[in-house]
Amino acid sequence: MIRPLAIPCGETLLAATLHPGEAPRAALIVSGGVQTRAGPHRLFTALAETLGAQGIAALRFDRRGVGDSEGEDTGFLGSADDIAAAASALRHEGGTDIVGIGLCDGAAALALFGAASGIQRLVLLNPWSFDSDVAEMPAAAQRDRTLKRLLNPRNWLRILAGRIDVKGALKTLFSKGAVAESALSARLVAAINAFPGPVLIPLSRGDATAEAFAALLPALGAHVRPLWLENADHTLTRPEARQALFDAITNWLAK
Repeated sequence: MIRPLAIPCGETLLAATLHPGEAPRAALIVSGGVQTRAGPHRLFTALAETLGAQGIAALRFDRRGVGDSEGEDTGFLGSADDIAAAASALRHEGGTDIVGIGLCDGAAALALFGAASGIQRLVLLNPWSFDSDVAEMPAAAQRDRTLKRLLNPRNWLRILAGRIDVKGALKTLFSKGAVAESALSARLVAAINAFPGPVLIPLSRGDATAEAFAALLPALGAHVRPLWLENADHTLTRPEARQALFDAITNWLAK
C-alpha cells in the first residue's frame, strides 16, 4: 500500500511517499527546481506507479524547504544531506539495489551526490548543467542544431522564401569562438565519470537544457548510455514521450 513517510534530515523532517515493491531493487526519485515530489504534471507519481507495477519500490520526497518538508531550501547544490537521508530511508524499507532518478537540477544533484548516498544506478533526465538560472545553449550545441536545421529538406522552401535567416545561421555555424566551460558542467563530467555504476541519460530532443548537456556526452565514459526522446519537451508533457521514458527506464532496469 502506498504510504507517507517522514524522513529525518538533520533537525528537520522530509515529507515523502513510498510506493512498495517486491524486488530488492528500488528507485529514489528526485524532483527538479521547487517542484514537489509529485513532479511536473504528476510525472513522478505516474513513474512511481509504473515502477511499482514492475515490482520496484519507489520513494518520492520533497527536499528541505520545498512542498511539505520542513527547513530552508538551499537549492539543489545543498541537497546532499536530503538525498542521503532519503536513500537511507529507502534502504530501511528493504531496498538494497537503488536507482536514483532525477529531472533537471534533481538529475544534477543525483550525479553529484548519488554515489556518496550509496546509490548504485542513475537515470538523469535532461540534467541541468548551467551556472546561471537561465538555460543558455553552448555554442557547440547551437552549431549542431543550426546544421540540422539547414540540412532538413522540410526547411528548404522556408529558406527559399526568406523565412529563415540563412546569413545568421551560417554565422552561427562557422563561428569558432571559444566557449568557457561552466563550473557545474565540469563538476558533472567528473562526478558521472567517477560514478561506479551504469548511468542512463534520457534527453528530450529540442529542449535547450538537454541539448546543452548533450555537448558534454563525448567527455563521458562507456558506462553512460544517452537516449534521445523524440517529440518531447523538458518535462515530458506529451503522453507518448512520457510513455517512451517509462518504457526506456523499465527496460534498462530489467537488464
